[in-house]
Amino acid sequence: FFFIMAPKEEAVLKKLSDDTHSSESLYQKLGGVPAVKAVIEEFYGRILGDDKLAFFFQDVKMANLKLHQLEFMKIAFTEIPEGLDVAGLMLDKHRRLFVEKGLNETHFDLVAGHFVGSCQHLNVPQNLIDEAVGVIGPLRPVFEEGGKLAEHTTEEAKAIQADEEKGEDKTIDHEEDKNNSETLLSKIGGIPALKAAVSEFYDRIMADESLSPFFEETNMTMIKMHQLKFMEIAFTKIPDDLDVAGMMRDKHSKFFDQGLNESHFDSVAGHFVATLEHLQVPQEHIDSAVAVVVPLRPVFVQGAIDAKK
Repeated sequence: FFFIMAPKEEAVLKKLSDDTHSSESLYQKLGGVPAVKAVIEEFYGRILGDDKLAFFFQDVKMANLKLHQLEFMKIAFTEIPEGLDVAGLMLDKHRRLFVEKGLNETHFDLVAGHFVGSCQHLNVPQNLIDEAVGVIGPLRPVFEEGGKLAEHTTEEAKAIQADEEKGEDKTIDHEEDKNNSETLLSKIGGIPALKAAVSEFYDRIMADESLSPFFEETNMTMIKMHQLKFMEIAFTKIPDDLDVAGMMRDKHSKFFDQGLNESHFDSVAGHFVATLEHLQVPQEHIDSAVAVVVPLRPVFVQGAIDAKK
């Protein structure tokens, strides 16, 4: 929870990290297995004693959880292998807690506080505590984004409940369900297919030398998450009050100053089409998806013009 992974990911990480283990690692400075096990025992004792966190651990086998946590800390405090998307793994592993239980960054802050408190209680030197926090702290944005997923789901639930309380004709709901089943998102395979498309899409973009410079210093996990959410909306039904063009213009304003223009849009669109083709999406659905995306091209034409003024 928060700092752990599933056993499968742990096994891969352990294998990758064995070669990079160093006697000078933070893990060894902390005292190795005995010291870290002591921290974990104190850490979870504090968490389970916190009413704001304990309910997340209902029906959880704590012995197994502590073992997973020990293995994760061994890896995290030694050297995380290059190319490992830790943020993405954390997001996936906690998705149910974000959506169903309201997990967010405030809970992350509480957990981080208990981790620091545990280390201080066991007389871990402050410089080592600071170093450990430097490893864990960058994961906070994952919980900020996860919290937004929960907010979005909650708003949808409230809207449904409001409709029911108004006693609106349920035949309308049935008709909406029928329409939803026929959305472009459903036709291309739903969220699993869309996630696969987004992943390959950005792999192609990052391999394109004309596009990859725009993504320097970008958190790719976060941008993939935003893209997934945008496509989910775009391929279902764009709300009438959502100014997509304005949103795109604002989000890309700094990139227009860096030379972003319609030629880059065309390249991105090409990678998008190639991705769908590679994933064997039927041509008619590709055409429908392109019809949603192409109207945004003028934003990039005008953005490039405005940047030159």
